[in-house]
Amino acid sequence: MKKIAMLLVTAGTIGMLSGCGIPEEEHNMIIEDLKTQHQEEVDKLKGEIEEQKELVSNEKKKVRQGRIELDDATERIQDLQQKSAQTSKELAAEKSKVSKLESELKITKAKLTAAEERATEAETALNTLDVEHQELKRRFEMFKKNMSSISTAPASAPVAVEAAPVVEAAPASAPAPAAPKTDAEKASSLLEQMGTL
Repeated sequence: MKKIAMLLVTAGTIGMLSGCGIPEEEHNMIIEDLKTQHQEEVDKLKGEIEEQKELVSNEKKKVRQGRIELDDATERIQDLQQKSAQTSKELAAEKSKVSKLESELKITKAKLTAAEERATEAETALNTLDVEHQELKRRFEMFKKNMSSISTAPASAPVAVEAAPVVEAAPASAPAPAAPKTDAEKASSLLEQMGTL
């Protein structure tokens, strides 16, 4: 714009001088020079305008590309937000499951501890019962040996029978009294009873 203003000032000056005795040929040469300069300036400005248009076009392309990328990024963000919300729900559900499983595990551990205590008590009772059984068995074996030694002992010497007074015979219907058992018979009877236990 500054150059165009200078050209206009120059043209005005030439116009003023043309009426002051400047030859026509010189006047025409000046006019041609001015036209040439003007055309050069116009061509230069057109070139700059084309360059600016190209720059504007490139910037528009960049803007369109940026808009596309921005839209894609916005869509991805929305998808991620939806996935994040879903993930948060799933995470909350998993945390709830974990809490429930931890509670059930505590209950199971408590039951296991109680069962182990009962098993220990039962094992202790079993061991005590086994000890008592072994002691009874040992005593029974000793008793059998004692009874066996008693049954195999030699008979005692016969004792002289003194004359007893005559007793009136009992009636025929009354049963005779049973003879008392010897020690060997008592031991054998006791062994038979214990053997049936």
